[in-house]
Amino acid sequence: MQDDTTPPGEPDDDLTLPLDHTVPLDRGAGGGALPADEAVGTVIGPYQLVKRIGQGGMGDVWLAEQSEPIRRRVALKVIKQGMDTRAVVARFDAERQALALMDHPCIAKVLDAGATGRGRPFFVMEYVEGLPITDYCNRRNLGTRERLELFVRVCEGVQHAHQKAVIHRDLKPSNIMVTEVDGRPVPKIIDFGVAKATTQRLTEMTMFTEMGQLIGTPEYMSPEQAAANDDDIDTRADVYALGVVLYELLAGALPFESGELRRAGYDAIRRLIIEQDPPRPSTRFGSLGARATQVAAHHGTAPQRLRSELRGDLDWITMKALEKNRDRRYETANGLAADVRRHLKNEPVTAGPPSAGYRLGKLVRRNRGTFAALAVIAVVMVGATVVSSVMYKREQAASRAAQREATRSEQVSRFLGDMLTGVGPHVARGRDTELLEAILADTDKRLGTELADQPEVEAALRLQLSHTYRQLGDWDAATEQIERVKELQATRNVTTPGRGLTASAEAVLAWARGDLPAAETLYRESLAAMSGQAGIDSLVFAEATLQLGNIVVQMGRYDEADSLMHGALGIYRRLAPESDGMAVTLNSLGNLSRYQGNHEAAETNYREALALHRRVLGEDHPYVATDLHNLGRLLEARGNIPEAEQMLLASMAVLDKVHDGPHADKAQAMRSLAEFYLNQAKLDQADSLTYGALAMARQLYGDDADATYRARVAVGEFLQRSDRQVEAEAAFAALLPDVRAGTTTDPDLLPDVLHRLATTYVRQGRDREALPLFEESIALFTALGGGDHPQTLLVRNDCARSLTNLGDDTSALQQLQVVLETRERVIGPSHPETAITRADLGRALWRLDRLEEAEASMRRGRDDYAAAKGPEHPGGWTATMHLAGILRDLGRFEDATRELQACEAFFVKQQGEAGTSTRLVRLRQASIALCQDQQDEARRLTELALDPAPGAVAEWLPRRVQSEFGSALMYRGRLAEAAPYLRSSYDLALAANGPADGDTQQAARLLVKLSEKQGNAAEAARWRAKLG
Repeated sequence: MQDDTTPPGEPDDDLTLPLDHTVPLDRGAGGGALPADEAVGTVIGPYQLVKRIGQGGMGDVWLAEQSEPIRRRVALKVIKQGMDTRAVVARFDAERQALALMDHPCIAKVLDAGATGRGRPFFVMEYVEGLPITDYCNRRNLGTRERLELFVRVCEGVQHAHQKAVIHRDLKPSNIMVTEVDGRPVPKIIDFGVAKATTQRLTEMTMFTEMGQLIGTPEYMSPEQAAANDDDIDTRADVYALGVVLYELLAGALPFESGELRRAGYDAIRRLIIEQDPPRPSTRFGSLGARATQVAAHHGTAPQRLRSELRGDLDWITMKALEKNRDRRYETANGLAADVRRHLKNEPVTAGPPSAGYRLGKLVRRNRGTFAALAVIAVVMVGATVVSSVMYKREQAASRAAQREATRSEQVSRFLGDMLTGVGPHVARGRDTELLEAILADTDKRLGTELADQPEVEAALRLQLSHTYRQLGDWDAATEQIERVKELQATRNVTTPGRGLTASAEAVLAWARGDLPAAETLYRESLAAMSGQAGIDSLVFAEATLQLGNIVVQMGRYDEADSLMHGALGIYRRLAPESDGMAVTLNSLGNLSRYQGNHEAAETNYREALALHRRVLGEDHPYVATDLHNLGRLLEARGNIPEAEQMLLASMAVLDKVHDGPHADKAQAMRSLAEFYLNQAKLDQADSLTYGALAMARQLYGDDADATYRARVAVGEFLQRSDRQVEAEAAFAALLPDVRAGTTTDPDLLPDVLHRLATTYVRQGRDREALPLFEESIALFTALGGGDHPQTLLVRNDCARSLTNLGDDTSALQQLQVVLETRERVIGPSHPETAITRADLGRALWRLDRLEEAEASMRRGRDDYAAAKGPEHPGGWTATMHLAGILRDLGRFEDATRELQACEAFFVKQQGEAGTSTRLVRLRQASIALCQDQQDEARRLTELALDPAPGAVAEWLPRRVQSEFGSALMYRGRLAEAAPYLRSSYDLALAANGPADGDTQQAARLLVKLSEKQGNAAEAARWRAKLG
């Protein structure tokens, strides 16, 4: 039977009911009365006015729809009634001509022009749906680099205008809108001329005075504009305005307070702009007091760090653009952009002092990874050669001397290995990565010559080179280094490092490639080799055992993983109880306990790991951040939301201290914190963190990298869970070809994206399109980790839900039985994921009319889930609603009513009287009253459910009434009474969404079942023919 406890197109997700669907009431566009010929719906040529989106002193801007020759949304600007003087019309026409001259991706395009029926001029522009540049950067929490990159593009647009002999004269954030194209920000400069920008702030009101005095916005106005000599304005006035925009982007405040300017009279405004020098951006930021923390947060950093970023280059660049004397400003917008680019490349800027020390400092900072690595490698390689020569000369000396030299050789090897680790790609990310690769290649060559007589040193360093190449993602080079080590072991009798360490290195590579079976085999080979060398009671043995345990966890074999990890824990307790290895083991055990559903044990392990890492490594260490993060997510799962947020924010704070600027760990932590806020329905916080993490990943890795792909997945998930399914579908669909192209090194990525795209189809009622994606995802996850892999089971469970939605209840039941059996075996019968599958199985049994089995499965699923997640988790109450429906169809009305009364109390408390779930509970209560012939009570409950329903709910709820009542009566054997309800449900769904919609198809399936119960084979065949 139809499970009607969720709105159309929204499957039960983790047993959680959807959020209350509400839409704002339409309060009209703008305020006051509209002129008769400029009302909403007015047609001007091929354009129909939709709403007014901007009002200026001389003109209005409308969102309009063009119907022919193409359909599109445009912005239509028309002179206000009564303002069509000769001067205004001239300026209006000048703006239209200026826009028509320009063709640049960062400038809004003019599309058409004409006159209204009353003869007032209008012109039509590209409609820019975005945010002012400052708002966009703050909403997305863009860092300083991302803001500068966006600003450079604005400068390029302004330069294009200047090349067309057009001066904007009113550049400000609200005239620089940022929209997104393919997920990337694109600035659009608008309003060349008299009109004000759409959605502008009151403090950005453009001033126009008689006799051509002030033209522009005071906060962004150049001194020469303030002097009111319009004939003396050139392109450097726009450079000044760009400087103010840059100032605001960086410091989070204007050079001069808006209130101070606006309160001043005309002469005072002129004097302030012409005579008073603003503070440097870093100084201005430092004067913001408590607001500085908020500004820094919008940059994704701490106040102290942001102020440090602003000092030097950015202060100099901004102040040069704001020079009172325009001859000392940048001559062009391109000149300003070029200096910003130099700063981004760590090259000397023209605005900075041209001292030799300054230029040398920039060179070193630009290549600090290279300078450090080259210097140390040169010194250490020389040292290694000296040691080799000394050892050769003393090879006949006493054993004590030989031992001393061997020790020195080992120290040299260890030091060089540590150095190679220190310039890994997590340090040298971005421009230094190519330089690091050159260093590594040079090191590779020199190892074979300068350490030819020290094969054990060479072997140890090659293992370290392999590790560094793996971090860079160059697996072929990493593999080649391991092969060289194995060759040294075979031909030069190298025993240290031995086969144990070599096999471990190979295992890590196999793990990174996603080849879990190979990684497991290699770790077992490593442990066997170590048993004969270092022995089973050594730290290297403990580390390899722990890693094997982590591999087995990923393969879903939790009991075996538990044995391995506790074995590693025992070794650490004996040999190094106060070590970071011990803490890492505790953290891994916490992860395992969480996967097993033992949240209490997980919390104990996480807290022990955190305390130990703090003792061993101090407060500010990445491992401490990891512990804080894992503990925070666990506390969230246990319902301790305040402490969970505290832990997650503390993790971010540690990473901010540890990593100066963008870093992979910070981007990942931002994604996780965004997911936390998304789970709490705090969409604004989730929005800024999600997009901020994507921007940081792109800055670190570029577009074609696994970390960037994962950040794009997070964006899609944010859109999906924000109920923006069409946008989510577009995000995942755009990502899928990139992932399929084979550039990714993350084996889970393709099946994960397929799964997520499938779920967007399901949420839109397009289950049939989702099925092939589910099936491909299942096949890929199975190939990676087997049928017991947690992700394999997750996707299989979701696929079964789609089969249920499509009416293929038998196939759904078979899938769910496999998932349930496996989850019971792998993670236990009471695990919350097992409970989800058990409840889904109850739903499938319900639809197959196996009501007694359905009740038992749904009841146990509900009880186990509530026991694991707590009584306040909505998922348990969703299952209770399902259970009440089953009890109703069994004729146990008192039991069903009791369950629904508890549901009603919970959802009224959670969502209020008008909540969607509250309405659905009352609708189910009404169906019980109807089955008991309590017509008045059924009517009362139905009216409560329907009135007053917001638009989004009102669209589908009436047909839900029909299907709920019809199916309830059908199960009571009252077939003739059920028929009109079910036919009405079909007709309403068909009219609303068409024949292929999920609701329409489900209504047809219910009519097939009704006809079969009536014994009318012909009618059943007629309805079956309507199924897709």
